[in-house]
Amino acid sequence: MPTRLLRKLLQSDRERFLESLLESATDYAIITLDLDGCITSWNSGAEQVLGWSEAEVLGQNASLFFTPEDQDAEVPAQEMAIARDYGRASDERWHVRKGGERFWANGSLMPLVDEASGVIEGYLKILRDRTEQRLAEEKTRQSEAFLRGVLESSGDTITVLDLAGQIEFMNEAGLRGMEAEDAEAIRSLLWASLWEGDGAAAAGEAMSAAMTGGTGRFSGLAKTLKGTPRWWDVQVTPIAGSDGRPDRLLAISRDVTDHRQAEATLRETVERYSLVTRATNDAIWDWDLVRNHVQWNEALYTAYGYTPHEIEPSGEWWFAHIHPDDRQRVEDDIRSAIAGGGEEWSHEYRFRCASGHYATVYDRGYMVRDAAGRPVRMIGAMLDITARKRAEQELEMVHHELGHRLKNVLTMVQAIASHTLRNAPSMEVARETLAARLVALGKAQDLLITKSSEEAEIGTLAHAVLEAHRASEPERLRIRGPRVRLSPQAALSLALILHELATNAVKYGALSNEQGYVDLVWTVTETTPACLALRWSEHGGPRVAEPQRNGFGSRLITRGLAGDIGGDVTLSYEPAGVVCTITAPLDSLAASSVQETAA
Repeated sequence: MPTRLLRKLLQSDRERFLESLLESATDYAIITLDLDGCITSWNSGAEQVLGWSEAEVLGQNASLFFTPEDQDAEVPAQEMAIARDYGRASDERWHVRKGGERFWANGSLMPLVDEASGVIEGYLKILRDRTEQRLAEEKTRQSEAFLRGVLESSGDTITVLDLAGQIEFMNEAGLRGMEAEDAEAIRSLLWASLWEGDGAAAAGEAMSAAMTGGTGRFSGLAKTLKGTPRWWDVQVTPIAGSDGRPDRLLAISRDVTDHRQAEATLRETVERYSLVTRATNDAIWDWDLVRNHVQWNEALYTAYGYTPHEIEPSGEWWFAHIHPDDRQRVEDDIRSAIAGGGEEWSHEYRFRCASGHYATVYDRGYMVRDAAGRPVRMIGAMLDITARKRAEQELEMVHHELGHRLKNVLTMVQAIASHTLRNAPSMEVARETLAARLVALGKAQDLLITKSSEEAEIGTLAHAVLEAHRASEPERLRIRGPRVRLSPQAALSLALILHELATNAVKYGALSNEQGYVDLVWTVTETTPACLALRWSEHGGPRVAEPQRNGFGSRLITRGLAGDIGGDVTLSYEPAGVVCTITAPLDSLAASSVQETAA
């Protein structure tokens, strides 16, 4: 409502318009004071801003809405003195509303001067509530201070780039990391030009990704301004402008030189360890006794067939794969070593492979103890000695076999010599026949020895015995049949039989003329038990007649193999040629495999 002073001053329509304007200015507190600073008028804006009605404040001192601190400092009187002396007193400060709430306002105090006399009659105080602006500005200042603190406290290099890739800003940590004397030394440089090798292209790709609103990441080598090479892990993101589109780019680079060097050292160490563990067939294990955690190297996979997901990293899994007959003994032994004061442990036992069979291993471990002597780790290596143990057993068997085989050979030589000499018409014939038979026996023996085995393959034996007869005309001896292994005794007997048959064929049968030939064929029957069926048949030779008397050769043929292995040998003198059939149980021949072959 119009104040008393304004009613007194109203002289024209212009003044009435001014009064109406002041009353409608609700955003401003417009207050008049007398020369003592007491309130003489109070517009509706003052009531809205300060909370008191005009009736409540008329006649009270204006210090009413000043803070206690300003009252104690006599700020209201100082403002009136400044306004009186300089025509205006302006300030921004905290004021108090009716309920005691403080608010921030900017204000001006101006003297009211009588136009006629030039005498100051009072003062006009105008206040505007600027609390929200003050709080916003304070929040902005705090945010800026916080960001400055973050930038300065961060150990990362924080760089702001324009969209052309030029450096606009770099924090203090970045300047130190780039060994720059000041910001001007690096400002306006093309950021991508700092990177070495492929890093420049990677930096360009990262900026392109950020300019499209994405995030670019890469690791690269960049030299400092003093030429020191440093490795950096970099992330580039966009800084959005007012329109939401990228206006600048933010590059945060972390110096990872030390980390990268440590990784390289670790890789070398791991690679060296890996090469060492791969260079051995030992299954190396590391047993954490505190956590009962066992870690194995790759040899457990390559040598013993286990895949990683099949292995439980515990002592129980390990013990469970020891042969049941060895398990308790090994576990007791290793537990005793752990509980004792020793540092080494070793044992030989059988360990189950992934295939289910057991490998004989020699295991040895070294104990690691803490400062108090308590066992904390055990590291060891498990060596597969299966082949060595087998070789030792085989060597022992060979010793026995050589003795047995030598006795058999001597017995056979004695029998051959005795029968040959007894039935020979002359010493010359006896010498030739005996020599030929001993050569055949020797070839069979050579075959067994060169194969380093207790068995000989029947096809190889036949070719070796009949080699002399096939050398010039191989088509006249037609040999074919599946692979069948023979025991030493059966091989020697069959070698002598084939030699006798070939000798007779050369003297009297199919190999005595130019047209004859011999078929040597053998098969394995499907009967139970399976048998070897061998057939020697001559074709195209002179007409054959059964001899009136059987010599040693015939008796050797019909009785030799049958006596050694229980086989059945039949010799028939058919007009078209001699036919010899041999049938013997396959298991008595020490058969191990059957594969088709032909010659």
